Amino acid sequence: MQSRFTAKGVNSEDKEVILAYELKEEEFKVDLYLIPRKSIKADELEKLEKGWVNGDAYEFPEGTTLINPELNAESVLPDDIRSDEAGKIRAKQNEWAYQLLTTKLWESYLHELDGLKAKAAELAQYDRQLFDDAKSFWERVLEHRKERDISQQSLDKIKDDVNSIFEKLKTFRKTESAEFEAASAKAKDGFIAKLEELKGKADAKANFKALLDDLKNMQNESRKQRLSKADDVQLRKVFDATFQYINEQRNHFFNDKTESRVKGLTEIIDKMTASLDRDKRDLEYLAKKTNSTNIKSLELQLIKVKTNMLNETIASKEEKLKDVRSTLQQVLKQAQRPNKQQANKDKAAKPVVETKTESEVKEAKPQNVEETHSESGTESPESKGAAENTEGGEQ
Repeated sequence: MQSRFTAKGVNSEDKEVILAYELKEEEFKVDLYLIPRKSIKADELEKLEKGWVNGDAYEFPEGTTLINPELNAESVLPDDIRSDEAGKIRAKQNEWAYQLLTTKLWESYLHELDGLKAKAAELAQYDRQLFDDAKSFWERVLEHRKERDISQQSLDKIKDDVNSIFEKLKTFRKTESAEFEAASAKAKDGFIAKLEELKGKADAKANFKALLDDLKNMQNESRKQRLSKADDVQLRKVFDATFQYINEQRNHFFNDKTESRVKGLTEIIDKMTASLDRDKRDLEYLAKKTNSTNIKSLELQLIKVKTNMLNETIASKEEKLKDVRSTLQQVLKQAQRPNKQQANKDKAAKPVVETKTESEVKEAKPQNVEETHSESGTESPESKGAAENTEGGEQ
């Protein structure tokens, strides 16, 4: 992450100024150097914009003012300064705030993990409370990983420690997991039966979009089901095979170029709408999260930054969605210009069946090849196994 950048502005006296921002991550603050434009020559300005921004030392000219704007304020651009680069400044502010808050959040998680490790070191018998605490800790870490607040590299650093806690708890268990294995097999067989029904509907040339939606919903449902490793692997293979089968049947059914283009644009609109809906649901989720009695100050600040980022993302997506819909209308108008004979054929033809584009199909496709069943790729098989096997006897 770049910790320095420059921008240009005009102060309240209509005099040009250079704004040089520097993030002091360890101090959790921002330095802003306000340099009168008239006090810096062209070659010095180039050194500032190219050298200093990339980490070189730089001696600021006489007349430079240093202030420390609040990173969590509405804007790090001073009220008495106007800038055509306000968007750039706001984007950098969001990026820095997000980085600092996630760093602080990660430090708090490491401190909590140290406490869990200390309790595990003193164990003389199985401790249900420690299991619940460790499980809650791991789920919260994975939730932040899913939201991309924590990197996979950071997750890997604590994976072994978390696994060691579960492994030590597991050594104190005396009960077997036969009940869990039986429930897992029953759930797996139920999903496989439903998947076979979906394949049968694909043979009947059903609405492929609806089938893929059903497949996606079924996959989401299966992720909530605790399964043994063997059942999980088998079910993932069946999900993959079902997706491929439905996709092949769909591709065989649709081959007309004009229909394919209309279909593709429609699917893009559906995907973008769904993406917007997800973003809006994320906004609602963040709004509800702020009312949580357990929320901490750092998390509340992080929510504010993420809310700003989501609002900007939603505005951009809505503009793109408008363009795609306009393109679809143009394609539909062109499709209505055939000669009289073709027009009569079109009247007798079946409506174009909406299906998913390749990119959205990948989203709907069960992520079984590269991801684990329980946490959409954020949890390693080793970690999942430790958590499941440890929890298995607590049903």
